[in-house]
Amino acid sequence: MFYKKVEALSTVNHRKFQISPEAEPFGFAREAQLIPAVFDEFTVAAHDLPIVFVPTGTGYTPVFLCGLTTGHNQFVDADGRWNRRYLPAYLRRYPFILGEQDGADPIICVDAEFPGFAETDGGTALFDEDGKQTDFMGRVVTLVTEYAASAKRTEAALAVLNELALFQTITIEAKDANGKVTTSLQGFAVINEQALSALPDEAFLRLRAAGILPAIYAHLMSVSLTRVLKDESEAQAA
Repeated sequence: MFYKKVEALSTVNHRKFQISPEAEPFGFAREAQLIPAVFDEFTVAAHDLPIVFVPTGTGYTPVFLCGLTTGHNQFVDADGRWNRRYLPAYLRRYPFILGEQDGADPIICVDAEFPGFAETDGGTALFDEDGKQTDFMGRVVTLVTEYAASAKRTEAALAVLNELALFQTITIEAKDANGKVTTSLQGFAVINEQALSALPDEAFLRLRAAGILPAIYAHLMSVSLTRVLKDESEAQAA
């Protein structure tokens, strides 16, 4: 998602490249109805963004639901700015990403087609004149590597949740002023609270020992925020 031409960053090819601010900082996410999420950010994001799960080939994976219409992100305004307090880590790390290959050390990569990534003055440098990473680049490395580690922890947590069959599918609907359904989203899933409560002690303690419970409760609290999306959608349909 978003990444068009991923290249490995190097002091040989990118020593003079800089990152410059965009006129529309999050214009690249304007059409993203769903933004990938990781469990480590659930407790902070749950007060601001609805968190649901979407099916994969082996189970479900978490996303922030940012709109009720395909190709439309209600959290990016007309000026390309993010209009919620919490900014997902997936967006914060763009245009950078960690490249990982079996048998090789991870490397920091960048979307070479990101408009703000260019060999120009006036931006924020990635490397100094000696080819050493700048403080800015150091923060990028930290963010990208921490996100990759968090994504792996998320995969481990999802394996447990899928094994315990705690997901249930839901339908999210928006209606016009006359009560007519204008939007119906299907295929999303949430944690089934009844199934969670019915878990045997051993399974529940397994969730607690794995540190998954705070993320589960945060997710359940966030689901009510789909009301924000519905209200905005219904207001536009009125």
